Amino acid sequence: MEAGSGRRGLLISKGWVQAVMLVVLFGFFVFGLQAYRAYSGQPPIPDRVVDSQGEVVFTSEDVRAGQGVFLRNGLMQYGSIFGHGAYLGPDFTADYLRRSALFVRESYGGRVQTGQRC
Repeated sequence: MEAGSGRRGLLISKGWVQAVMLVVLFGFFVFGLQAYRAYSGQPPIPDRVVDSQGEVVFTSEDVRAGQGVFLRNGLMQYGSIFGHGAYLGPDFTADYLRRSALFVRESYGGRVQTGQRC
């Protein structure tokens, strides 16, 4: 370094700067690639779903119609279950647990009448 140039030298070597830049560029490349894959891929939608008796429960058209309702009404931030999801709107955890308990109780024959509390 010349005495009269007024510039101070780097405190770290140029190799470190190049390594950091390479890591940053590689990281953003991987991040961009994952973002592209997330938005270009589509989840599989079955043509139809049938129950154990072979009756159609819903079809792919029903799924697409439900997606349309979901998008049209902006329901992405409406509610959450177990704290995952939206910050706006109600938390459906208690409702989900109550409905699940009722479903399990009914699938095992209903309320027990022998003095046990459910």
